[in-house]
Amino acid sequence: MLPRYLLILFFCCQYAVAQPYYTRLRGAFGGDLYGITPKGGVTAEAAFGYLKRSFWNVQAGLGAVNRAEFRSPTLSAALTHCFILNPYKRNSCVPQPGNYLIESYFEAGLGGFLVDRYDSGIYSHTDKQRLLTPSGLAGFRFNVVTRKWIYILKIRYTPPLLANYLASHAGVGVGVGWR
Repeated sequence: MLPRYLLILFFCCQYAVAQPYYTRLRGAFGGDLYGITPKGGVTAEAAFGYLKRSFWNVQAGLGAVNRAEFRSPTLSAALTHCFILNPYKRNSCVPQPGNYLIESYFEAGLGGFLVDRYDSGIYSHTDKQRLLTPSGLAGFRFNVVTRKWIYILKIRYTPPLLANYLASHAGVGVGVGWR
């Protein structure tokens, strides 16, 4: 069901897809809900390795899980490669803030979260929770560029590579970045 919605979103925003340039992002902060964070978390990210058609992005976050049977702080991280979506002209990397309001990207990479499984043993006498849960990551990223800030929306499909009942298969993130 989620892949259908992602395809509809992709094909319905032709204005966002047609961009010959993209704006370099130095850093950002924001929040994620589900995906690589079990319940949610505060994140920071930085972009690097700019190429003509893509760039690399690293993200780290801090959150918490509070369920009746399991309580723990969580650390999340992701490394993604973001590809500019532009079917018309993909040959320039000159920053153009103010000229292109919405920039769109396809991102793919690896992510995951880390929990303290021993924190739960006091409450439920179970320590079968996995310490590290890696996930694949694929999705769309939309940057709304203004003169001062870059507002970010991320829609991600995050299938866990190891089974875990805390992991979710999809997530969304928002953020504010600067150049």
